[in-house]
Amino acid sequence: MKNALILGGGSKWGAEFTKKLSENYHVDLITSSDFTHDNVTPHHIDWFGMNEDVLREILFKINDKKFDIIFFNHNSGGGPNEQSFAPSVNYPIDQWHMQNWINCMSTYFIIQNLSNCIAEDTKIGWMITGLIDGKEKELWKYAGYASVKSTNVHIMRGFANTHPGIFFALDPIWFPEEDYKKDAESILTKIEGLIKEDSGSIVRKN
Repeated sequence: MKNALILGGGSKWGAEFTKKLSENYHVDLITSSDFTHDNVTPHHIDWFGMNEDVLREILFKINDKKFDIIFFNHNSGGGPNEQSFAPSVNYPIDQWHMQNWINCMSTYFIIQNLSNCIAEDTKIGWMITGLIDGKEKELWKYAGYASVKSTNVHIMRGFANTHPGIFFALDPIWFPEEDYKKDAESILTKIEGLIKEDSGSIVRKN
C-alpha cells in the first residue's frame, strides 16, 4: 500500500479527503480532531501548543517511510485581519508569530526533517487560496490569511528548485459542503496525475 502524510485532514472537507486517500494509501494524519478510519494512523496534536520538539517526536515515528503524497491542509487562520487595522487596535504579536509557525514554518520544518522520505515522484502540496492574487481590493479584510497562503507558495517553490519530489500549491476555488466527496475524488485525481514538469506550479481542482 502507498503512503500519505496529511496535516489538517480530520474534519470538514479534509476528513473526506483522508477517507478517499485511505482506499489506496496508508495515511499518517496529523490532526487536532478525534478522527479514526481504516488505514489511517492519527497523530493528535494541539496546534497552538505545537513546538519543534512536539513535531519532531511525531516525525520520528514516521521517518522510515517513503511517502507518495504529503499534503498540508491545516489552517489556523492568520492575522491581522479586518478588525485589527482599526486605530488603537494592536493584533497580538505572539499570536501572529504562532499562526505563521503553524501555517508556514512548520511545513518547512517537516520537509527538512522528512527529506529522506521524499522520492522523485513524491507529490508535496499546500492548500492555498485565490486571495493571494490581490486583485480584489476589498479582500484586504483577510490580509493575514492571504499572507500565510502566499508565503507557502514561495516556500513550495523554494523546495521545488532544490529538492527531489513534485511540489505544488492547490487553489481549490470553493468547497461547497454538498460536494465534499466529489471534490475529494477530483483533487486526488489531480494530485496523482502531476508530473515532474508540474513542480513549482499552482494547480486548481478543475
